[in-house]
Amino acid sequence: MDDLTAPAAALPVTLAALRARIDAIDDEIHDLLMRRATVIESVARDGGKSGAKIRPGREAAMLRRLLARHAGSLPPQAIMRIWRELFAAALIIEGGQTLAVCDGEGGNDRVALAREHFGPLTPLRRHANPAQTLADIARETAQVAVLPPPGDDDDVAGGWWTQLATTGPHRFSVIGKIPFWTRRPEGSPAGEAYVVAAMRPDHSGNDRGLISLLLSADTSRAKVTSLVGAAGFAPGGMWIKRAPADEGIRALIEVEGLVEDDDPRLAAIAGLDAPPAVLGGFAMPLGDLA
Repeated sequence: MDDLTAPAAALPVTLAALRARIDAIDDEIHDLLMRRATVIESVARDGGKSGAKIRPGREAAMLRRLLARHAGSLPPQAIMRIWRELFAAALIIEGGQTLAVCDGEGGNDRVALAREHFGPLTPLRRHANPAQTLADIARETAQVAVLPPPGDDDDVAGGWWTQLATTGPHRFSVIGKIPFWTRRPEGSPAGEAYVVAAMRPDHSGNDRGLISLLLSADTSRAKVTSLVGAAGFAPGGMWIKRAPADEGIRALIEVEGLVEDDDPRLAAIAGLDAPPAVLGGFAMPLGDLA
């Protein structure tokens, strides 16, 4: 008979003792998980949270702290997966959330990315385009939108970010970027997506902000980078869209650190045709966990 299926009485003493130790540790882990759930209930009841319950910056900081202290043979990837499930379970305890995912015409991995990051038990609604996806959170039938990466003029699906620059009763912001672990094992969902909600992003300690600028139509990318840098920002990625009726260009700039609406550097950006708009930001994803 195989040792793995043998009755306890037939097992070697050492194996039986090790299994007993594993069972005891499992009980301790389960006790701690139940204690954690009790604390989450207190957070939901007494913690003062309002609006969307998700806090991507807090989650990112927790994962970075745990991975920094991690040692031994348990793969770091397992730490990531275990705590992502704990985050998803915590949100269920706090009242749950529904995802609106821009799935396009199918055939992409955004639904799989959303399931991987937010947990398989989180309700999910699929939409064909970004407008439908954002409308879902405007109606509050979903709390979080998962959208394709920002794009330039030739990328219709990636142009959703221009809608975040508008004012109105529903102000949406980028609050995250997935996957949070960018070195993907074979078979993992490919690509990336941005997370949008009716809230501002929370700080993780290592973040990127997103600002939108309206400039004259003849402004080059190099000029945009120079203007943003001269104002005191450290610019990174950039996406350009033509404004309606050839009124100019709208540029989305990724900068180092989250940006608040009252950041004095915003007023220092020269050459704008309208005040800059802060579109949120995200915690910097992790690289190789091997």
